[in-house]
Amino acid sequence: MSNKEDTFVVEDMHCNACINTITKTLTSNENVSNVEADLSTKEVKVEYDDENFDVEEILSSLDMIGFPATIKKKP
Repeated sequence: MSNKEDTFVVEDMHCNACINTITKTLTSNENVSNVEADLSTKEVKVEYDDENFDVEEILSSLDMIGFPATIKKKP
């Protein structure tokens, strides 16, 4: 298992209920090991097994629950 962490910008994340929905959805996938959401920056950090799961699947999962996102570029 190879873990990778990426940060996503979720502009439509406005409250704790949004965080709970996003966290529950992403952690329901066995390939996601950790999710941290921050309302003040509208960012969601996702740690996942990049051998079995990828960025496009994360973006698709977020979009399906009404939270379109973009991946944050690393400096």
